[in-house]
Amino acid sequence: MKTDLLLGSDIGDWALNRTPADQVNQIVTLDEALAKRAQSLGLKTVLGNANSANYVPARVGFSVHYAAILKPQLIEKYEKIYNLHPGYLPWGRGYYPIFWALWEQTPAGATLHEMTAGVDEGPIVAQTNVPYNGSDTGGSLFRRVREAEENLFVQYWPQIISGENLPTHRQPLGGTYHRKKEFYELKQQAEWEKLSSKDLLRLVRALTFPGQSGLEVTLEQERFELRLNPLTMLESRYETKTG
Repeated sequence: MKTDLLLGSDIGDWALNRTPADQVNQIVTLDEALAKRAQSLGLKTVLGNANSANYVPARVGFSVHYAAILKPQLIEKYEKIYNLHPGYLPWGRGYYPIFWALWEQTPAGATLHEMTAGVDEGPIVAQTNVPYNGSDTGGSLFRRVREAEENLFVQYWPQIISGENLPTHRQPLGGTYHRKKEFYELKQQAEWEKLSSKDLLRLVRALTFPGQSGLEVTLEQERFELRLNPLTMLESRYETKTG
């Protein structure tokens, strides 16, 4: 059974790389580069917001970090549509669950679930808890969560395209939900001077991610960022300069 793939980010590109073309009905993405790659593979491709795009859905869809929230009227067009989420639901609903797990000290992991009208609220097919410790940064935890997501995709994609009715269970009560706005308010406007040293260090750790700025602070009307660099890297640079 051919399935729609709704893709975004680098894991969307990873999924495209490892999925045989004859198993895909169409690719739906907001990423132009990803769309061009899909087209080069001979795949029917929809570039744009799935909620407003004029396309006929397959019976089943699979969202892998697609960059827009799907509206209920689109979800209802699918018999089933699954979502691969980088959080251990019900914790980490919404934006950047890896950061919130470290900052709020809640469970981290990866979840495959059915999509429903509520954001990240659908029944769970499978999930993997990813432990972390006091030395983890957003970047180091991200790498392990990404591996867990890839493993879930590899395990369940064959069952999805075979048309199996995957057993699910309801999400437990509680959990957490955060919007994108909340993340950037904390990153850019946190009252860091009022935090304990332990909490400040945890916030810096959670915001340390390769290619992204860290905690943004203002000192004497000048803006700086705070993030962690492994000491071994700093030692290596020092030895290179002084050796």
